[in-house]
Amino acid sequence: MTGPIIGLRKNWRWIAGFVAFAVFTVFFMARNGADGAAPTSLYETVTVDRGAISQTVATSGAVRPLVTVQVGSQLSGQVAELLADFNSEVSEGDLIARIDPQTFQTRVEAARAEKAVAEATLKARRAELRRADAFLAQRKSDLDRYEGLGEEAGLAEIEMDNIRAQYRAAVADLDSARAQIANAEATVLQRTASLEQAEVDLTRTEIRSPIDGVVISRSIDVGQTVAASLSAPVLFEIAQDLSRIQIEADVNEADIGAVSKTNPVSFTVDAFPGRAFSGTVETVRLAPTELQNVVTYTVIIHADNPGRILYPGMTATVEIITGAREDTLRIPNAAARFEPSNAQDLLAAAGGQPRGNRQGGRQGGRIAALTEQLDLSGDQQEELQTKMREAFANSRPGPGGPNAGARQKRINSILKSVLSEDQWNEFQSTQRDRPQPKTIWVVNDDGNIEPRRVRLGIADSTYTEIFGGNLEPGDAVIIREAAPQS
Repeated sequence: MTGPIIGLRKNWRWIAGFVAFAVFTVFFMARNGADGAAPTSLYETVTVDRGAISQTVATSGAVRPLVTVQVGSQLSGQVAELLADFNSEVSEGDLIARIDPQTFQTRVEAARAEKAVAEATLKARRAELRRADAFLAQRKSDLDRYEGLGEEAGLAEIEMDNIRAQYRAAVADLDSARAQIANAEATVLQRTASLEQAEVDLTRTEIRSPIDGVVISRSIDVGQTVAASLSAPVLFEIAQDLSRIQIEADVNEADIGAVSKTNPVSFTVDAFPGRAFSGTVETVRLAPTELQNVVTYTVIIHADNPGRILYPGMTATVEIITGAREDTLRIPNAAARFEPSNAQDLLAAAGGQPRGNRQGGRQGGRIAALTEQLDLSGDQQEELQTKMREAFANSRPGPGGPNAGARQKRINSILKSVLSEDQWNEFQSTQRDRPQPKTIWVVNDDGNIEPRRVRLGIADSTYTEIFGGNLEPGDAVIIREAAPQS
């Protein structure tokens, strides 16, 4: 009995192995199909459509007035009067506060008296000049007369020396009178300057608004002493025009490259939930801010403030629109990220390259993408096809190969010869940010899985723009593998 039992066990093992192989074969065929594609029930798909996409950079920042002026005092003293308060609307030149002027008024009066003394002294010096001039004229006349008579005058030599000495003394007196006048005139100028300085200080006791605006801060009260010994203390802050505001938003260094002047902006504030405000990027400041190894740049955003409902200091949640497309071909972001577990097998079954990227259709796909992007005319399309065919008739380099750089230069040279100036500029701007090609997985009309090679454009939180390749509206792109059925 042992022999038949052993033979039965061997047959049973062989039968069990055959059954397991048959089950595995059926499962593999059911999963991959006759041509290597998996049945669509194993995947979740979404159809390609056309629509709008907005690429944004999210950040936040504080609402600020366009222009804020800090009004201070150049003088020390006690605040005698306040004529403006929080939220007061003021015009340029309006009196908004006054420092006690008594001390400064006294200085003005003292300076005025000193100037009067200096002017009187100048008058006296001028009188002395006239007298010295008359005395010199008399001495000059005496000297000329005696020298003209000579020996007939009957004067001794010593007497003539005395007359000459008196003349020289008169000349010196005249020079001295002139110097005293110059000194007196300088004193008058000095006293005049002192008076003007005292009058300026007296004027500065009146604090006036330098601009038209609204008082948003007041830091003084009547009776408070203002000390301006080292720096001018800030008394008021005045916002020039709250019908326009600016937002100072910090943008991370990874996103700042996409932000430029005139980018449209949408923002909200907590005070008005559900209400969106719009603005425009005015300036991207080049000065970086580094905090805990995080580098950010300040972006200045200008916006209207209808009804002045946005207050300085509010926190705005900002979305800077760095790219926007209307009625563009798009797929869900999940489709751009998806790759099946047996991707290599499916690519091998497709001949090693996705549709839309094989040698026969590579140039056609590129020209189709350029036509959609740059609105090429029929003549431009035909010219491009001819020049591309002639240039690359015998060229079969793989992507990223050793001649990829030279190939791209040749393509650019052809494009520049065909495109208009505006089309070439637009092409260059898009090439600077051109992303890498991407393989998208599609369920075709036969129900099989196949790869499609496309180029990705801008993306928002839901959709990614695509151009190039063979995707069309209505194609079923895979977003994920379906959960296994229990």
